[in-house]
Amino acid sequence: MMRFSSVTPMDHRTRMFKTLGLLAIAMMGTTALLGWIDPSPPIRARAVPDSQLLPLARSLVADDVSVQFARWRAVEILTNGRAVAPVLLTATFDEADYHFLVDVHGRPSRTDCWRYQRPTPHSPDAVRIQVATVEQSDGVSAAQAGSVRALVAALREAAARKGLELPVHIEPSESRSDSL
Repeated sequence: MMRFSSVTPMDHRTRMFKTLGLLAIAMMGTTALLGWIDPSPPIRARAVPDSQLLPLARSLVADDVSVQFARWRAVEILTNGRAVAPVLLTATFDEADYHFLVDVHGRPSRTDCWRYQRPTPHSPDAVRIQVATVEQSDGVSAAQAGSVRALVAALREAAARKGLELPVHIEPSESRSDSL
């Protein structure tokens, strides 16, 4: 003898929708509660400590890069970086006119131009370091100056191992600090 359940398929579907709805409400409520309980400030970008600048610069210059020092004759430091100040996470460095970027917080990074040893259109024989600034800044910050000095030191060390010398040229700019 067959027994039929007194619950219809429509009751199962209604119960499932109610359960999913309550689950969604509970998740949103928990998220709001946790956001209210822990109002942590957003994570701020921190400058690299001075003790780590030179090792970081050395790794940016030489790690995963087959440096062709015969191609490079000088280091150019560009301090008119207002155009690159709002660097987006989605921005790519493939079309950059520089090899290294020191952001507004003083953190150095390298571009694909350096990684693949490509010359830039404006200075095909120079390694270019771009220093980003913000619109209302007083120029290059101490953290940025320290990163630039570390990058220049790392480039010069690597070139010296090959018996080469890289002179440094700083592009004149109204935002330049004398600390470079």
